[in-house]
Amino acid sequence: MMAETSSHLRPPGKVLLVQPRAPHPGEWLSMTRYTAGIASVLQPASDVEVVSAAHVNMPRPFRKPFPRYAGFDSLPYRWRKPADLVHFTDPYVAIHQGRFPRPRVVTVHDIITLDYVPWQFGAQGVWRGIFVRSLRAIRKLEGVITPSEFTRLQLIERTPLEPGRIQTVPVLVPDEISPPAEGRRRCEGAILSIGTGARYKNLPVLLHALARPELRGARLIRVGAPFFPATMALAEKLGVVDRIEFRGIVSDGELLDLLRSATVLAQPSLTEGFGMPVAEAMAAGLPVITSNGGALPEVAGAAGGVVPFRQLSYSPTPDLDDARDFAVALAEVLDDGALRASMREAGIREAERFRAPAVRERLLAAYAAASERC
Repeated sequence: MMAETSSHLRPPGKVLLVQPRAPHPGEWLSMTRYTAGIASVLQPASDVEVVSAAHVNMPRPFRKPFPRYAGFDSLPYRWRKPADLVHFTDPYVAIHQGRFPRPRVVTVHDIITLDYVPWQFGAQGVWRGIFVRSLRAIRKLEGVITPSEFTRLQLIERTPLEPGRIQTVPVLVPDEISPPAEGRRRCEGAILSIGTGARYKNLPVLLHALARPELRGARLIRVGAPFFPATMALAEKLGVVDRIEFRGIVSDGELLDLLRSATVLAQPSLTEGFGMPVAEAMAAGLPVITSNGGALPEVAGAAGGVVPFRQLSYSPTPDLDDARDFAVALAEVLDDGALRASMREAGIREAERFRAPAVRERLLAAYAAASERC
């Protein structure tokens, strides 16, 4: 259950936010944005300091063979500066929890790594091992934050964490993400897709939906990492490549323009720990069609068109009935102006759950609960 909130909760005087430091500029932007969102809802009532750390605290003499970490500053053995609360904004850096004063909380965004990153030699196996190590480390913390009730229940089911230690605090949607100006027309037949090419994003179902007769004439605007070779080969086989506009990684301004100009957002994921594109699309007045995977129905609330998928675990062969149902739902939005208007208004209302006042209340309640455990 979510923590009770109160407008009389006192914010901590000094908050230290510890975030993952990307090996290269431009990587892990979602983590940087999340940390910036936490800072924005705390300020100016709290003095916020942001510290970046790697998941390894490699001493400088040992970094030479590892150029990706050459520029990292090591954390001190003990953090000596004052802090009323320490918030690790990702579990990968919570392995450093012993260096910092209490109370300490961590945000666990999802546990997708446990289901979609296999144990094997090489980078994937190492990354999964680091994640498992991080989950062990957070047992020592006074509080755990999840962005959705779905992720909270997963942690309760699959880790030894006590339920009372875990609080749900949704991700902030900043005020800059807002509907277009009155009178601005959206593009016709433009389906927006945002995210990585990871298996759990379920892109084959989206491509099969795009190939169906219900979406004849529609085009897909793709934002995010390039398709993996197998996904691109499927798009070519289905004959839809010429109807896909690949935008790659875009700036915040470009993303906002797409959210304001597209016709509908498509999110067919098998699972999500939150589903930021859905929250941002609703805040921008963009109708959303999504699967029932993970936290997506929770985030969409009463505003999104949630398509119940039959197959919510990964398979090399997508469920074509799911693709058909997804195509039908998208086509209804594309073809019905009244439905789009209704979904637009409902989405703007639902997105208030992710605005600063609501997020601040939940965040301060989580901080207060963690402080009481000291």
